[in-house]
Parts: sequence; structure tokens; C-alpha cells
Amino acid sequence: MRIYFIRHGEAEVFAESDFKRELTAAGRIKLHKTFSAFAKSISNLENYKLYSSPLVRAQQTAEILAHYLEKDVETKQYLAGAHLSEILENLDEDENYIFISHEPFISMWIKELTGENLIVSRGSINLVELDLKKRKGRLFKNLTN
Repeated sequence: MRIYFIRHGEAEVFAESDFKRELTAAGRIKLHKTFSAFAKSISNLENYKLYSSPLVRAQQTAEILAHYLEKDVETKQYLAGAHLSEILENLDEDENYIFISHEPFISMWIKELTGENLIVSRGSINLVELDLKKRKGRLFKNLTN
């Protein structure tokens, strides 16, 4: 199984609430460039599910990616910060996933799955090849560079 962990793009510093922070114009532009290239690099797209955190900046990031992948986005509450075990119990080992989420959650999940410490920058794409039964994976760091 493959899981792409994508951190949302650059967002506003201040907003009415953290939940409602939107992407900046610069953040959107960078994501379009990144996701255009990323979409061309993925094979067997039909085997991927695209999931996003419910926070506005993640939803906006997912909408941009969905455009390039020509896929629908499903909102998953657990991507706003659940324990890894809750996420894994909701996965199908015959599927692959693209998760759009936040820090520090992504780096914690990657650490739990691979043992690797990683700082996840905004808009970065990190692939984990995962053995779901063993709950162990291998990390391919920041595919956006």
C-alpha cells in the first residue's frame, strides 16, 4: 500500500479561527505548479483515494490536487489530528491513499510508521510504502524537490 502524505499549502497567518484559515495567493500558485507535476508522475490513479482534513486550508489544497488528478475528495475528520491507529483501522490494504493534512500530525504519523524524523514543509509530498498488517513502512522524502 502507498500513502502520500501532503501538507496543505501556505495559509493565512491570521483568521477568525484556525479552522477557517485559507490558502494565500502565493500558496495556491505554488500548489498548482507542484500538483501539475505530481499528477503526471502517478500511475494507476484509479487505485488511489483522495482524503482531506476538514480544515479550510486542507480542503482548498485538496481541491487543487483533485483538479489535476480528476478525482473526488472525501473529507475525513481523523486527518485533523487523530491517532495513527484510528487512521489505519479505516484503510483497505488493497487501496492506495493520498492524505492532505497538517503538522505536527503528518510528521508524527510518518515517525510511527517508518521510524524517521521528518519536518514536513507546507505543500510537501511524502510517500510511505506501508505494510498495513505489520504497520511498518518505508519513507520516500519530500517528492516535491
